[in-house]
Amino acid sequence: MKYYPINVDITDKRCVVLGGGRVAQRKVESLLKCGGGVTVISPFLTPGLKELQSLGKIKNVCREYQSGDIEDAFVVFCATNDSNINAKAAEEAKRRGVLFNVVDMPQMCNFIVPSVVHREDLVITISTSGKSPALAKRLKKELETAYGEEYGLFLILMGAIREKLLKISSDSEVNRMTFYRLIDSDILDYIREGKEEEVNRVLIDILGEDYSLRELNIVF
Repeated sequence: MKYYPINVDITDKRCVVLGGGRVAQRKVESLLKCGGGVTVISPFLTPGLKELQSLGKIKNVCREYQSGDIEDAFVVFCATNDSNINAKAAEEAKRRGVLFNVVDMPQMCNFIVPSVVHREDLVITISTSGKSPALAKRLKKELETAYGEEYGLFLILMGAIREKLLKISSDSEVNRMTFYRLIDSDILDYIREGKEEEVNRVLIDILGEDYSLRELNIVF
């Protein structure tokens, strides 16, 4: 295994995207979803990036990359078609110890981006270490089918239960068994089928009246 798998918190971190095309826009959107502070360096922006700029969600340096642009950056994505820019930016990133990714050129990166399946707080990543993006895409489609939106809703529910339960119970073994009872129950199926009454019944059976959907302030 060449790459060490890790999930990184980029909240309020300086994230730089070189390029203003459609690929750059996808990178920007994913960074914003995770709370990054995004600067796009490009003389051209897609309509979508222009809108994000007008809303104050991103900053734009309206020119091509120049040396020094990635100083103090936490992570840099290079999404240009200019091999000269790619090489110069990669060299600066290496010198500064910055996380750096050139789209579709893993040999120039010090990290690569896996295929991702999102279901709210459930994040499933797939990587072939750059050897077969096609296989990664195929696996992503299979996982999207296997893990539907009910998993995101289930995690919202589990998060609320965990927060409430841990405030009143310090018995880690009892808590662990409770969480496994919830996971092994039919709640996921009931959420998938929209059966709120059945979800409530399982919650009350396992945890008591104080853990109904109403008491947890959760609406599906």
